[in-house]
Amino acid sequence: MPFRPLVFLLLCVGLAGIAHAQTTGKISGRVTEAATGAALPGVNVVIDGTTQGTTTDADGYYAILNVRPGTYAVRASFIGFTPQLVEGVRVQIDKTTDVNFSLGEQVIEGEEVVVTAERPLVQRDLTSTETAVSAEELSVLPVQSFQDVVNLQAGVVEGHFRGGRTGEVAYMVDGIPINDVFDHSFAFQVENNAIQEVAIISGTFNAEYGHAQSGVVNIVTKDGGATYEGNVSAYAGDFVTTDTDRFQRLDRLSPTDAYEVQGNLSGPVPGFGDRLTFFASGRFVHDEGFLYGRRIVEPVAAAQNEGQTVVIDGRSVFVPALGDSTFAPMNWGEQATGQLKLTTRVGSGGRLAVNGLLQHDEGQNYNHLFRYNPAGIPTVYGDSWSVTTTYSHVFGASSFLDVKGAYFVNEVQSYVYEDPLDPRYPRDDALRSLGGNFSFFRGGAQMQHFRRQTKTLVGKADFTSQLNRRHQAKAGVEARRHDLFVEDFAVKNNPATGFAPAIPPVATPDHVRYDVQPLELAAYVQDKMEFDYLVVNIGVRLDYFDASGEVLEDFGRPQSSPRRAAEAKWQVSPRVGLAYP
Repeated sequence: MPFRPLVFLLLCVGLAGIAHAQTTGKISGRVTEAATGAALPGVNVVIDGTTQGTTTDADGYYAILNVRPGTYAVRASFIGFTPQLVEGVRVQIDKTTDVNFSLGEQVIEGEEVVVTAERPLVQRDLTSTETAVSAEELSVLPVQSFQDVVNLQAGVVEGHFRGGRTGEVAYMVDGIPINDVFDHSFAFQVENNAIQEVAIISGTFNAEYGHAQSGVVNIVTKDGGATYEGNVSAYAGDFVTTDTDRFQRLDRLSPTDAYEVQGNLSGPVPGFGDRLTFFASGRFVHDEGFLYGRRIVEPVAAAQNEGQTVVIDGRSVFVPALGDSTFAPMNWGEQATGQLKLTTRVGSGGRLAVNGLLQHDEGQNYNHLFRYNPAGIPTVYGDSWSVTTTYSHVFGASSFLDVKGAYFVNEVQSYVYEDPLDPRYPRDDALRSLGGNFSFFRGGAQMQHFRRQTKTLVGKADFTSQLNRRHQAKAGVEARRHDLFVEDFAVKNNPATGFAPAIPPVATPDHVRYDVQPLELAAYVQDKMEFDYLVVNIGVRLDYFDASGEVLEDFGRPQSSPRRAAEAKWQVSPRVGLAYP
């Protein structure tokens, strides 16, 4: 099926009648007269320091939509009455914050009443199990990444929600899904100092959320402000123990074995004032880990009449080539990330944001059998980058539209030597001949070369409308086109290859390669009904998936059976959530 991103994006805009992008919240409440308790219509209610605001209706009620998560001060003012300012109003992603005002008649000109908002013990519209962590809370938590924040939540262990499997959690950044379609993990890291709020949902998702069985992690990144702000932080440390029989080389302290440097800078772009702002952040992490090996042997094969017998840990063993016996980290890792976000106002009701992220990873996974041959295990390299564009437009005081597009690339490679024909690759039977059961490898190397690359193009259109005081309607459409490439083969070096490294033929058990372009489409409609005694989220979601691949016609004959195109799948999912405040 051909894919035309521009055509589909226009279709998204046409279909999105009432939707939400899961990156903002709402402030609502009622304004009454202090003396009589009667409703005050026509009262101006604004978020202090911004242009966001509205007026109360005939019954004194108001609602301010499209409010980014954070802590604000809300002001209510009316001719003849004393203005009132409520400070410390916390807004969360996709939640309603109630702020009520009681205005008294003005006695002194210029007088203003300042009130500090109290966070309610019970979130009225919480129809799912959800936790929201703000930027202020992130800054004081003893965590290094948003994964650590997720793991602090009840029911979450090492990224697994309520016993769910790997790949069952949907990760979103600024309303854009960032899961890698290969294994459904998150494609890139978002640093804590760039997060405005992270919401962790672990059950009963609304119709707006898809591709999640166990949980949803929704991240909103920071914007630049009207003033220049920034910070830089660093730490250094090491692992130390006296149990050197199990943990080699950890009997001394070296602050360069584990360190991190990170910083961010934000503010207006010079020459544009506060109409164009930026937020930039970067982080570098180096960790040698706590598991070390020794280069007692080199990753070569056993040649006839070559090598020597040496004593290792009290045992006499034959090795083809001795190393230099230096220590080598075997579960080390490095990561470098960078982010730049530009935000600007477009006209009187528009907001445009462009966010770019870049990441590079390197590291090794410990293999105990290679304890004396650490050069024989592969190094894993990861590279990813993304560009996200979001345009938000407000229509009056009761509706707004979000149109989003994103493109990200995630690549992972693993190998001992980058060139699969590198002459340093040993014979492919070296590990068998130089290992054996319950013994360390005395030479040889892992011959596997692995590479995968995912390219994903995402288009979304979302619109929210507060129909009346009781109903907030939502609907949306989304398209994701993936280009998934995977190649996995084992280098051969044996008599059949003339004892020279060679790449086995494609489509054999030792060389797997495929390149597919699956397509995902989704649409939903939803209504949030807010009553004094009950809040209901009800909606329906439609998902469509075309694998763009082939399957066997007869699985009983995997080698000889002809293939046919895989059938597209679709599913309708009703969603209902109830909250009793």
